[in-house]
Amino acid sequence: MKFSIITITYNRAHLIEETIQSVLDQTYQNFEMIIVDDGSTDNTKEVIDKYIEEYGDKFRYIPHKHVGMLNILRNIAIENATGEILTILDSDDLLIPTKLKEMHSIFSENPDVNFVFHNLQYFDQKRSLDPPFYNFPGSFHKDALHEILTDKILGYPVYSMRRSIMKEIGGANEEVTEGQNEYYIKASVLYKIYYHDKVLTLMRRHEQNFTSEFDIAHTLDALKTYNSLREKNLLTKKQYTMATNIVNYRVARYHFKNNDNARALENLNDIFKRSSVFDIRYVKSKILKYVPYFRK
Repeated sequence: MKFSIITITYNRAHLIEETIQSVLDQTYQNFEMIIVDDGSTDNTKEVIDKYIEEYGDKFRYIPHKHVGMLNILRNIAIENATGEILTILDSDDLLIPTKLKEMHSIFSENPDVNFVFHNLQYFDQKRSLDPPFYNFPGSFHKDALHEILTDKILGYPVYSMRRSIMKEIGGANEEVTEGQNEYYIKASVLYKIYYHDKVLTLMRRHEQNFTSEFDIAHTLDALKTYNSLREKNLLTKKQYTMATNIVNYRVARYHFKNNDNARALENLNDIFKRSSVFDIRYVKSKILKYVPYFRK
């Protein structure tokens, strides 16, 4: 079983070597790493060329003009993949040495498993580790669409999937900037999702990861994804309403905190227009704490 590790990078020559080394340190060695470069202006190419020269076709470098759209670049990488299993790895994150071995065991022992994600930990510049991100009671293999739509499972780049399912779920929506959760949603509509309760990826914490602006951009991406999936009848009306209400609530909260009450009310009105009486009461109870923002 061969793994195709999909990595998108942009001006991370100072970080990607450590990421590549974490791939080389894998105890399971049947892999290729496909790196799509979004028009880097630093010495990223020189860094990667060094590994291609030493390790040959274990590493593949695909340069691309700068577009800033991860879904476009990820689709290119997947089209060039030759492995049976696609594994996503951001260009600044690190794999635990047993990651591929663990994934190999799950996929080879469970032919009905098509999509796997696992636990993760954030680390900072001082190498301090946060606690494991998920606190599920253990591993599971189940219908998980509700958990994904309600943000109990987030679209982090810690997933692997059989390349064969791409014919059914299709490529990523190239109108969406990031779109990690799109694969989670599309896979969960068609299959049960496998969660492996081990930390197998360390995600590097940047200040940007935790800014409101960064979070809201990903939230609006999710709304585009839900609209697209609803148009294709991959989400029921009830699922779509629930998911978009959560997005609109989150965006409204962001606008309230930034004293943009008019835009916040636009998002809340979107909720009220498509929700049941129960949903409206729930949303109103959630936003009562933001009433002081109207009085400023």
